[in-house]
Amino acid sequence: MKSLKTGDNHRVLEYLYKRIYPRVKAYVCRNSGTAEDAFDIFQDAIVCLCRSAREGTYKEKYEVAGFLYSVSRNLWINKVKRENRSVKWTEGMDIAETYDFSNDIITDQKARTIREVIKRLGEKCFKLLQYTFYQNRSNEEVCELMNFATVNAVKTQKYKCKQKLLNIMEEDAQLKEIFE
Repeated sequence: MKSLKTGDNHRVLEYLYKRIYPRVKAYVCRNSGTAEDAFDIFQDAIVCLCRSAREGTYKEKYEVAGFLYSVSRNLWINKVKRENRSVKWTEGMDIAETYDFSNDIITDQKARTIREVIKRLGEKCFKLLQYTFYQNRSNEEVCELMNFATVNAVKTQKYKCKQKLLNIMEEDAQLKEIFE
């Protein structure tokens, strides 16, 4: 983690590409993807890992291999959903046995709660926050995608949507309990 934080990460990245990328590639290729798709997805996962390391949000109790595989899998599933492809869960996938995926699994209750939050948040706010924070799109891109008049309008609406989401989370004690 230290080398990812400092940017001295050539050997670390080489190791990650040799050890973890083949599993991600196998998963993506088994689920309607190509080697090129897998490479793109894995690169996005690496960026997430590096960002988390630099920002200090990466929890070092998780193994890097499991983190990258999980992020890659989630990124691929979301991409497939956007493109209306199909993904099938493969039994006996070769993943790090010491990584605890239980925190990554969204239970039915969490899924229902997330749908409720999205409903309360509104489609426009949900899309705006998704473009901004999940897809890391710039304000200019969001302005174009969502037909805002100006980039400043995007910034203002993003602030309002974040506040609305925080208020929803604060108002609902059950919601806090589910996501803690």
